[in-house]
Amino acid sequence: MDNTTHTTRHIEIDYADGSPLAADDPRGAMARSMQAARAVIAHVDATNAENSTPCTEWNALQLAQHLVAVFERAAAGPTDQVIDDMAILADVAIDDLTDAALASARLVHANWSTDAAMTEPIDVPWGTLPGAAVIGVYAGETIVHTWDLAVAIGVDLNWPEADVAVHHEMSKIGIPESPRDEFMPFDPVVRPGADAPMIEHLVGWQGRDVDRWRVA
Repeated sequence: MDNTTHTTRHIEIDYADGSPLAADDPRGAMARSMQAARAVIAHVDATNAENSTPCTEWNALQLAQHLVAVFERAAAGPTDQVIDDMAILADVAIDDLTDAALASARLVHANWSTDAAMTEPIDVPWGTLPGAAVIGVYAGETIVHTWDLAVAIGVDLNWPEADVAVHHEMSKIGIPESPRDEFMPFDPVVRPGADAPMIEHLVGWQGRDVDRWRVA
């Protein structure tokens, strides 16, 4: 389904949660990215579930299911679960998406509540990294896929700008501009105009066609 022209719905999110975490603690970034994702997931319904998305292999419903799965994978990090064995798409019906996203977000908060989780090595599909790096990557993945879902269903929102800027810099380090082949499954870098919002610079670095998908 070609849905590059959208009816825009704006979401205004209050990211001030009174968290005692330091400003640069990636658990805070993960919390804010999940806030954004949950707000967008709440707008997935029968009228837009089959919309195409920037992730060409998934429609809007599947992308929402993937976001829930990202939460579940993030929650598994400090546990004995093998993340590589976990599903890419959560087995969640459309009417249950909002509740599933909330439940898995709460599990993320619970499992990452101790500072020890930030230094322990964690096995993830892309290697073994300290917890702080792992939760930071999942925060970045969540915010990028939230943009994917938002533009697919015609939602506009305020983004956690400081987090997005950090994710952009980390993407430039972790996802080189070239080569991008079967070992680096990202489309070529897309550079929006200099005055484009930071979220478009982030998703453009990860190969999204921001001009095509920009919410009107």
